[in-house]
Amino acid sequence: MNGEVKETKDALVSAMEPFHYGIFEGIRAYVEGDILGEGDLNIFRWQPHVDRLRRSAVVCGLGVPYTDEELLEGTREIIRLNGYRRTTYIMPRIWPKAEAVRRRGLSDDWHVVIPVWEMPTRLEEEAFTRERRYMISSWRRLAPDALPTQAKAWANYANSGLAGREAARLGFDDAIFLDSRGFVSEATGACLMTVRNGRVITPPVTASILESVTRDAFLQFIPEDLGIPVEVKDITRVELYASDEAFACGTGGEVTPITSVDDIRFGDEYPGPITDEIAKHFMKVLAGNVEERRGWLTPV
Repeated sequence: MNGEVKETKDALVSAMEPFHYGIFEGIRAYVEGDILGEGDLNIFRWQPHVDRLRRSAVVCGLGVPYTDEELLEGTREIIRLNGYRRTTYIMPRIWPKAEAVRRRGLSDDWHVVIPVWEMPTRLEEEAFTRERRYMISSWRRLAPDALPTQAKAWANYANSGLAGREAARLGFDDAIFLDSRGFVSEATGACLMTVRNGRVITPPVTASILESVTRDAFLQFIPEDLGIPVEVKDITRVELYASDEAFACGTGGEVTPITSVDDIRFGDEYPGPITDEIAKHFMKVLAGNVEERRGWLTPV
């Protein structure tokens, strides 16, 4: 926290802090060789995550007062001090200090906090194969001229909170947004990919989605490693319903199969065979067992 190691109970700030101006990142570290086991950790795609953190800072009028190497060494230090040797979540957070409240959010002095905690992977079989009912939310995804949807800003997640609570109230596991044009956007905290006729299809960044680091990795390895064609295009609600398979992807959700949307079930097999193939290959990538993708891993 601001260059110092602190116990969680001592990492305190005033209730007057303007958190709502803040940005953050979601990053994971996985166990070398077997992500379901215990051992030395590698951070997945550290540099693209830090690059996105800096882009989010620029868009939201904030700064990152540390070099990439300082952020990395601070992250390594706190993981080591906690003694973590299982899958770990890393969430760098930046927001203006309280003075910004009196300066309408403008400041050149920021809090930089990097909390870490152990978080089991959803790629473990029992979690992966659990059925999940999604719904189309009555809330639209934020328009990119209302808030910076491609930045990972806290303010954007009020939108997700509304959709998530609506889904829970109606008995669904999660929700999918339509964008301001009526096209499929993303889930409440993850990007969306569908499968139709052997092809993986995903909405473009212009559909008000977050520029997902995980989605970017999938766009590379699905066609290159697995030979499965990928298409980035606008998806209508009807096209989503008619998909053979669908899954959410992101740092937290990794590969999260979706059983149905609005109780319209996808295909005859769950999880779908292409979703399953992608998830199994992703596990190999995260464990460092795909030589061509070793460059995506940064040792702790």
